[in-house]
Amino acid sequence: MDINILTDDNVELRATLYKAANPKAVVLINPGTATNTSYYLPFAKYLREHGFHVILWNYRGFCDSKVSHLKDCHYQYSDIGRYDIPAVIDTAKRLFNDLPLYCVGHSAGGQQVGLAHNADQLDALIAVAVSAGYFSYMPLRYRLKANFFFRFLAPLSNKVFNYVPAKSFKLMEDLPAGFTEEWGAWCREKELFFSDKFYGKTIPLGTYKNFNVPTFVFTADDDEICTERNLHNFWKNVTSDQPITFKRYTISKGSDQSVGHFGYFRSKNTHIWQDILETINKVHHDKPLQTL
Repeated sequence: MDINILTDDNVELRATLYKAANPKAVVLINPGTATNTSYYLPFAKYLREHGFHVILWNYRGFCDSKVSHLKDCHYQYSDIGRYDIPAVIDTAKRLFNDLPLYCVGHSAGGQQVGLAHNADQLDALIAVAVSAGYFSYMPLRYRLKANFFFRFLAPLSNKVFNYVPAKSFKLMEDLPAGFTEEWGAWCREKELFFSDKFYGKTIPLGTYKNFNVPTFVFTADDDEICTERNLHNFWKNVTSDQPITFKRYTISKGSDQSVGHFGYFRSKNTHIWQDILETINKVHHDKPLQTL
């Protein structure tokens, strides 16, 4: 079932609802930046088979939500958390107000949940590969690749095309100019948007303070972005009365079950899917019944 969602700044997003036969809750899948929505489809169907309605969607400018040419838009990276995620949360609560609402956020899809004004409507956040993205804390090969993209390819493309045709280079989905500029600026800081350059300025003061949503962070030690230091530098800035639980997978070098930053949702790593499902089920089982 297709869903059209309108944000507070009048941008249309498109999502697909995968309905379970006997739903016990709803799960939002927030994708990573510039990641094709279809990448998450096997995982979405897995959750549906285990009793969850699933809303699979993408951000403004990407995939089904790409409703205009990117060179004509003025989207910012933080619009994901400021407008897009809140709109999807509101839509899910409007459609299924009687069901608990969980979010599986991959990379930026979990990173920017704290920017959403209505994040407290979530019954839990499963944050997959969520960390700061400081270039210098990435492995050398990936660091060089990231620096080339953000310091050379993206600025040049923005000047020539007024967007980044990343898909033509087989890197990711195409990106709006404002996205890459703000994204790159964040990743030049050890603590991402918690840096004094942004926090209390372009990022509202108090973001992720008293973030009282039960949160479960899943990472892998071969993730090129979510390294130990990047992981620490993000989550040390989050305060909550609710538990923040971490599970980090140890990946043997050369293992067939390599994860990296994008392998969490590949079918070869269904053990991660099972762990996420068990986590959601445990939260759901322990959640007290609401009384009228």
